[in-house]
Amino acid sequence: MNARLFAGRGLTLLQAQYWAGALAAVFAFLACAVSGELGPGLVLVFVAAFVGGHLYGPRVYGKGEWGWTVFIVGAFFVLVAQVITTGLDVVLAACQFAVLLCIHRLWHRRTQRDELLLMLMSLLLLCAGAALSAELTFGFAFLAYSVCATWAMALTHLRFEIEAGRGPAGSAALLQSRRIATPALLGGLAALALMGLVGGAIVFFTFPRVTIGGLRRATRNQPAPGLGDRVDLAAHGVVPDDPRVVLRVRLAPDPGRQTLDMHWRARALEVWTGRGWRMYGSGVGAPMRRLPPAPWLFHAYGRRGPPLVADIEAVAGFSDGVVITPEGWPLGVEFKRPLNAAGTQPHLLVGGAGDLFYQPVDVGDLHYVVTVNDEEPSRDLMRRRPTKYPTWLQVDLEVPGNLDPRVAALARQLGGGKDPADAAMAIEAYLSSKLGYTRELPGEVKDPIADFLFVRKKGHCELFSSAMVLMLRTLGIPARNVTGYYGGELTAGGYYAVRAGDAHSWVEVYFPQIGFTRFDPTPAGERGSQLDSMWARVVLLWDSLQQKWRAFVVDYDLVSQAQAVKRIGAALDEAARRLSGKAGAAPRLRVALLAVLALAGAGLLGFALRRVRLPSLGGKEGRRALGPDQRRALQLWRKARVRLLRAGLDLSPATTPREAARRSRLEAASAVASAYAAARWGGAPLPSETARALLRRLDTELRGDA
Repeated sequence: MNARLFAGRGLTLLQAQYWAGALAAVFAFLACAVSGELGPGLVLVFVAAFVGGHLYGPRVYGKGEWGWTVFIVGAFFVLVAQVITTGLDVVLAACQFAVLLCIHRLWHRRTQRDELLLMLMSLLLLCAGAALSAELTFGFAFLAYSVCATWAMALTHLRFEIEAGRGPAGSAALLQSRRIATPALLGGLAALALMGLVGGAIVFFTFPRVTIGGLRRATRNQPAPGLGDRVDLAAHGVVPDDPRVVLRVRLAPDPGRQTLDMHWRARALEVWTGRGWRMYGSGVGAPMRRLPPAPWLFHAYGRRGPPLVADIEAVAGFSDGVVITPEGWPLGVEFKRPLNAAGTQPHLLVGGAGDLFYQPVDVGDLHYVVTVNDEEPSRDLMRRRPTKYPTWLQVDLEVPGNLDPRVAALARQLGGGKDPADAAMAIEAYLSSKLGYTRELPGEVKDPIADFLFVRKKGHCELFSSAMVLMLRTLGIPARNVTGYYGGELTAGGYYAVRAGDAHSWVEVYFPQIGFTRFDPTPAGERGSQLDSMWARVVLLWDSLQQKWRAFVVDYDLVSQAQAVKRIGAALDEAARRLSGKAGAAPRLRVALLAVLALAGAGLLGFALRRVRLPSLGGKEGRRALGPDQRRALQLWRKARVRLLRAGLDLSPATTPREAARRSRLEAASAVASAYAAARWGGAPLPSETARALLRRLDTELRGDA
């Protein structure tokens, strides 16, 4: 019997229970780690603790408990101090403390209490992951955790029930059996977990959704390509062509193209530092409910069509408080956000250079709609403008005193004596046609502009725009450097993806009564991302899935529910209209639908009939009834068990007659167990007189033993 018990392959019940709890903790930690906020140090600590707990946990169990307690309490106070003194995000601090508690539990696993505490810590980690990042990767970690946690709960309950019923010696065989935690059992538990998720999803999509605005977290302070408040031209290396998506854009009217040749403006940098640019003043200006109108001369020619409407999702970690707008004059910005209990919305701020910002900056994607007048003034309209500029443009006319004189000489050669518009066009054409493009950064040079124009004669977009700005300023023409993005790739999700590799820099030149107008000296074929690899396509596909996850899960709110109900109602109305034969609907549609419903009903009925156990023709039940001797054997054991319990013997409902006889060490109990087994399973007769005699013998031995 024992040889057959251990003959199967696979995990024992004990192994399956141990690894189910461990995997639940791992996937719960992964739900936190995918946010990227825990830091590599804590991730390595968790991995080392997981491996160490598996290898050395049983040896150190119960040792140095005071040390663990001091460590956990000390870590708690350190995190509290960091929250108070350094401004550490309280949500992140709570998540880090939950990780430490889970690590402690991974090193202490023996009793049922230990396992239950580990599952509780895993659940805390999962909640922490939801607070840190609710992106698509969290969804996969949550799915895996749900399955592993279901395994852990069921197998933990089964393990300790067996140990409680049979004791350490009696349960060893079952705990080491490889025929309990079978693929069928684990598959059934996984299916049960998935059914629970389906039920939870139904509740999620039907129950009114209101998010609590007061629990929103501050943004992570990290640099975003194309959005920084300064440009450094002395950096060394290669500008990376990053495929990560920073903007998801839907345009109306739809341009109907695979790629966009559009500038996405972020901010202007006006002050030359000697090695790059920085913004003028504090940058962020005063709140503004309505954007200023376009210059009056701009309206003189009217519009030839409707304004451009851009529905934009700025991906978390890249917006950095900047409202990125498509090329043209912004007419309005409307923020879109899930309904929250606080009722707060971001408010718009306009900087001194006309840059648009928003506050507060929260973790998560920013959704807003920008309406722009995308018709720009013609070159003819820019000509013959007054050349007397207002004093507030002084910062856009400043020329560094140590500028290489060859830069000013080249500017005079190209645009000297010309109308400012013609001078700007001449310099733009020269730079884009005579100089080469490269993503290699020059590194430390004495004068990056002179090195670009007269030595290397090639550079990246920031060198092109910087050279044009300084050349125009030497001619007394106001100009400034502008950063943002260029391009856009149509994705499978139906939106245009602007990637981090699309970070770009160009020039804005000021013309009186018109305002700042865009010029781009970078060669047209080199603007934006040039990455077209398999990895870039995979990133775009992943972002499409991420966008659907955010739209249907993270940002799903009461407004979305109302819209979904409205769409379902419209679909039902349309189906009813077609089934009624109105609007030219063919009767064949109704016939086909009824046929499909009839076939589906027949299939369900057949499946149900096959699952029902019908009675046999003889009228007997499918399961054979017990015989008189078998019933008498059951009664014998029940009465004997009551007597043994009264005598003080510890018996559980799962204790067998042979185990009870072995524990009692009574010959009468052994005789009862033998008679029970022979009559219950062996088909031997058990007369009533024999059963009564066995009970009397058991009573006698119990009294004598007492």
